[in-house]
Amino acid sequence: MRLPRSASRKTKEDKPQDMIHRVEIDNFALVEHAELDLGPGLTVLSGETGAGKSIVIDALDFASGGRSDRTMLRTGAGEASVTILLDQSNEGEADKEWVVGRTLRDSGRSYAKINGQLVTAGDLREQMEPLLAIHSQNDQQTIFRESVHKTLLDAYAGDPVALSLEFWSSMRQEMMAIERRLGELFLDPETRARRRDILSFQTEEIQKTGPVAGEEEELLKKIKTLSAVREIAQLLGRAITEITGAEGESAADRLGRAITDLNAASRYSTRVQELRDRAVELKTELTELSYDLDRTAGRLEDNPEELDKANSRLQVLRRLQEKYGATLEEVVAYGKKAALELERLDATEEELAGLSTDKEQLLGQMRSQSSALFELRQEAGSRLEKEINRELADLDMKNARFAVEIEEKPIEQGDLPADPHHIRFTIAPNPGEPSMPLVSIVSGGEASRVLLAVKVVLAGLDDIATIIFDEIDTGISGSTTTRIAGKLKSIARTAQVICVTHNAQIAASADCQLLIGKKVESGRTRTTVRHIEGPERVSEIARLLSGRPDDAKSRSLAQDLLDRGTQI
Repeated sequence: MRLPRSASRKTKEDKPQDMIHRVEIDNFALVEHAELDLGPGLTVLSGETGAGKSIVIDALDFASGGRSDRTMLRTGAGEASVTILLDQSNEGEADKEWVVGRTLRDSGRSYAKINGQLVTAGDLREQMEPLLAIHSQNDQQTIFRESVHKTLLDAYAGDPVALSLEFWSSMRQEMMAIERRLGELFLDPETRARRRDILSFQTEEIQKTGPVAGEEEELLKKIKTLSAVREIAQLLGRAITEITGAEGESAADRLGRAITDLNAASRYSTRVQELRDRAVELKTELTELSYDLDRTAGRLEDNPEELDKANSRLQVLRRLQEKYGATLEEVVAYGKKAALELERLDATEEELAGLSTDKEQLLGQMRSQSSALFELRQEAGSRLEKEINRELADLDMKNARFAVEIEEKPIEQGDLPADPHHIRFTIAPNPGEPSMPLVSIVSGGEASRVLLAVKVVLAGLDDIATIIFDEIDTGISGSTTTRIAGKLKSIARTAQVICVTHNAQIAASADCQLLIGKKVESGRTRTTVRHIEGPERVSEIARLLSGRPDDAKSRSLAQDLLDRGTQI
């Protein structure tokens, strides 16, 4: 079961495809039941410490094929389930939803479904990973993995790199074809002679027989008819007798008398006139049927020689099928392939020398092309470094240094890589520290900000529809949070963004805010999730500002933040 992917690149005006439309959580950790209706843009999750904001993130991770264990099951429940509804519709299209769900049983085992079809957790993770990026402490997301860095850099670089890489690929294909041909020509003489004898016999046998696509089916029909000529003739004769009445009154005679009676009765009823006309038509059809049966019977001929000939031909064709293919189409294709290989085996020494020269020239061209592509990528990498480092400085990581490392692979005979370069993104979070892979960032806050910087610069260049940020406001100042809010809103133009935050500025800039709360009822604690707006949202922003949701000054400042947030 494959989740569909958007075929076109997103623009800033597009609604993100594959975005999460709705999440339903049942008996997961402290959540007894929760329904989250999500839309495009930026959605924030806020609530007091310990309310269970991380539970929502864990639930989404679980439903996407992530970690699963019995501690996720609500105490006393037989099973926990999380369902994600993905919106697949474009603007102006009818709604199209994909339902992704996963259930955890009290035995500790889980099962997953996509649109009702069972899939493994691994398959679920593979399908959801390109669509949903959850970034929290110790998470390693797709954008941090070296396997996608080349794709991202090339997308950022644009057409010059794409065309250069396409040229490299075409030269590589040409080189592989030359090497295959040389491999054929360099067979030792004895092996070549044996191979030529086999191919000569095979092509001669197929060409001499001359099989035609569809011939087997025609022969089977012919054999079936010829084998039953006598029986067919006998049955046709009986049918003709019944119609024509060769030994007595015929069906046509009886129908003629019926027409006479109907003709007399038709003077009194228009309905009878219609029936009479039908009877007349039936008699005409019966007469024509009699003639057709007679002609068909006359053409039948018991021809055992023709039958033997058809059977012999069928046996010859089937012997070819046993050797060269299950169908005559495959036999014909094999014959063409064998004839082509035979032609190649007859190549001259002049061709061998020419191919060797072509190979040396092409190898030099490929080395030059690799260098040209390297320069294009280096130039794009330098621009990307500057942009991302500028974003990192804006996110209170002034000392961090993001870098694009590009390494040329050796271009040797017999070992031609699909891409001549190895590319990875690295970062040195602090002065004096060596560069390290992005996945090695330990701090959740730093990792989220690096991801945010990369996403701002590369917005729309990947297919991730939903990005979830956790701990992005850890250890940052008030001025930086305002800039973070702006960058989150920027990313939210091309992707659905969900952010867990304790920060009032970030929360106020969101298009939608969900409040995570905790209640104790009948001695049981449960986490609640609900959408807030209006005065209730003002209260929550005030709480994030000062811890006093009812304080007039805090509420006034909260309203001001909300008003400014809509303008970001």
